[in-house]
Amino acid sequence: DKGHMKDGWKLLPDGWRLRIGVTVAAALAGNLLVRVVPWPAGSLAAFEAAMKPAAEQPSAFLVVTLFTAPLAEELLFRAFLYSWLRQFTGFWLSAVLSSLAFGLYHGNWVQGTYAFILGMVLAWGYETSGYRKYPMAVLMHWAANLTALAVFGS
Repeated sequence: DKGHMKDGWKLLPDGWRLRIGVTVAAALAGNLLVRVVPWPAGSLAAFEAAMKPAAEQPSAFLVVTLFTAPLAEELLFRAFLYSWLRQFTGFWLSAVLSSLAFGLYHGNWVQGTYAFILGMVLAWGYETSGYRKYPMAVLMHWAANLTALAVFGS
C-alpha cells in the first residue's frame, strides 16, 4: 500500500493531503494579504530589515527557511506550547494563544500577521493528526515556507 511502512504503520496520518493543501492555500492567501495591506512605513521597514539576510546570504536563508525554522518552530510552538496549553484549555484558546506567540516571535507586524494566520492552520493540523503530530506540523510548515519561496521569493 502507498504511504505504509513495512511494518504496516502509515508514515503520515490520514488526511495529510488535505492538511498540506490547506496549508499551501493559507500560505498563498497570507502572503497575498500582507502584500496588499497598506502597512505603515515603520512596519514595512522592520519587515524589509528582517528579509535582508535572504538577499545577503541566500543559501543560509534557504536552509533556515526550509529546514531549521520548521523543525525548531514546530517543536517550540506546537509540540511544546500548544500541547501544554491544550492540557488546560480548549482547541480555540490554545490555538489563538500559541499562534499569537508565534506571530510575536517573528518580530514585526507584517511577518507576525502572516505567522498568526499560519499558526492557526498549523495548530489545526497538529490537533487533527491522529498520530505523528509533530512531523505533520513540520511538513505543513515546510510546505508553507516552500510555497512562499516558490511563488513570492520570500
